[in-house]
Amino acid sequence: MQLFDEDNLSPVRRRTLERLTHAALKLYQENKFPSPEEITREAEYAKVTLRSYFSTHSEFVEYVVKRVIGAFEKPKMTADPEENIARLLSWGYGELFSHEALMRDAMRIAQHRWQTRQEEGSHEGESFLKKSNRREALAEALAPLESQLPPEKVQKLIMLMSVLYGTEALTVLKDTFGMEQEEIVELTTWGAKLMLHQALQEET
Repeated sequence: MQLFDEDNLSPVRRRTLERLTHAALKLYQENKFPSPEEITREAEYAKVTLRSYFSTHSEFVEYVVKRVIGAFEKPKMTADPEENIARLLSWGYGELFSHEALMRDAMRIAQHRWQTRQEEGSHEGESFLKKSNRREALAEALAPLESQLPPEKVQKLIMLMSVLYGTEALTVLKDTFGMEQEEIVELTTWGAKLMLHQALQEET
């Protein structure tokens, strides 16, 4: 669990947290999955420092992901859903590639949490995926369809397109098929447009 109230941190504690966060991001930019020891060493703090803020390393990673996602500035949406999806995928994959190691580490932790819950027979806890802004971003991009398609069909498009947009798709397309960023954007945009055209055609 998070062991602090971010709105009531002392200046010293806030500076320490910022240094830890920046140290982690620096190491992730070097394509590492940094350990707590590596992060505190990079930030020039004692090993126990991180534990005074978070009870587990995975919670610190989640905090860093939320900070990064919170700083994202999504492209402005238009009245054209096809243009919106193209903009969103181009921008989104740019951000994912910029923070690839961090996002892969978050996905790894989410999978480990799932395994732990299965072993314990527990279904409690929320995954990183549920806390991402993917669903909201796609809903905003497809909002112009609300006057053209029934709500349940718009929701189906959001769910299907979420498979094309995110760290999971990046991992499969890059690692399995050797695709680069521009190729992934082109392919996923093409796939999303196919879905969109099919949904609209079914209504005519």
